[in-house]
Amino acid sequence: MAADFVPDGQLAVSSDLNQLELVLSWFEGLGHPDVPADVWMQAQLALVEGFTNAVRHAHAHLVSPPQVQLALQRSSRLVRLQIVDHGDAFDLASALVRVEAEIAASGSDPLAREAHWGLVMFLKLQKEYGWTISYCREDDGINVLCLSHPLTADAGAGGSC
Repeated sequence: MAADFVPDGQLAVSSDLNQLELVLSWFEGLGHPDVPADVWMQAQLALVEGFTNAVRHAHAHLVSPPQVQLALQRSSRLVRLQIVDHGDAFDLASALVRVEAEIAASGSDPLAREAHWGLVMFLKLQKEYGWTISYCREDDGINVLCLSHPLTADAGAGGSC
């Protein structure tokens, strides 16, 4: 992690969709004077999708799921959002490739899609808005969804967790 990162905030919440209001309140409470409004809104959408995926998918099979851990970090060049879950490993990169192929095959007809809207959104964030998105399985069995976006034109997004 870059030495100039400021750990804006961390939050650990129950793996429960009823915690979404708390998650959004935490996020908005961090403030974002140095982050463009459109990038902040995209980060908020990604946060909602990442949190709900952790609850609905990663933790769905766990009897007593551990908390979902959230972190936001900023530097002068980059904003980074991390969402940690304790579910099974998931190959996000392959899922994004698969969804991109499905979109191409359907002629980009939005009504042809019944599921995986979050993957479509993540793909759009990557392809059209310059986000770097990764999902890494750590040695201790946790998964880290990492979303980052450059704040300056010369900064690379830097997708490592």
